[in-house]
Amino acid sequence: MPITFVTTSHPARSWPQGKVKSSDDLFHQAYPSDSRRSKSIIQSSFPRRLFREKQITPSSNGFVRAAFHAYSGHHHLNIRLEDVWFSILSQLNFFINAHAEELRAFFVSHEGTQELEIKDAGSINYADFGDMAYLMSRPLQENIVDPTFHTWCMSSFSTTTDSDRVVASVLMMGALQKYFSYRMTLDCGIPSVTLLGVREDWEEILNRPNRAGLTCCF
Repeated sequence: MPITFVTTSHPARSWPQGKVKSSDDLFHQAYPSDSRRSKSIIQSSFPRRLFREKQITPSSNGFVRAAFHAYSGHHHLNIRLEDVWFSILSQLNFFINAHAEELRAFFVSHEGTQELEIKDAGSINYADFGDMAYLMSRPLQENIVDPTFHTWCMSSFSTTTDSDRVVASVLMMGALQKYFSYRMTLDCGIPSVTLLGVREDWEEILNRPNRAGLTCCF
């Protein structure tokens, strides 16, 4: 159950900033330099309806800037557990990568970089890359010294969503990138299978081995 505590006596003000209308707008306004270097967004965790239903304001650092604007502009501040946990994981990420060799024995038993690969069916336009990132955390867990590090990193609070689990998986991958490289392979799937003939034909094929006494061979 959420806990609210009052920190001042003056009333809150409404949020004056405008909102973005799409994932492209969000990316461009939050990270303009990265947006200019990118061709397109392959996949977004923001469904289109969210931009209609919510007031989403771009920010290069959502948690820190939200706290800053709430304080300086007299706005209510809502904090999710993931806001705090991902900030901790992000800082841990920087520390591990800055001291990768010193910490190697704590995380892996191999030297150099080991490649991890997961495969899925689909194409670049239809594959669920969030799900693939989450799946990548499993072989990562299997190849580190302490598998419970995976469980420790994963967000598992009452506020946790599937998107949060993807973020935690990506942060874990980033923290261990000096020890592993990651490959995601998309295999083509068969869109449909057509069985020619009629149902009775296929039933006949199914029954023929039985009539010939060949059941034991199948």
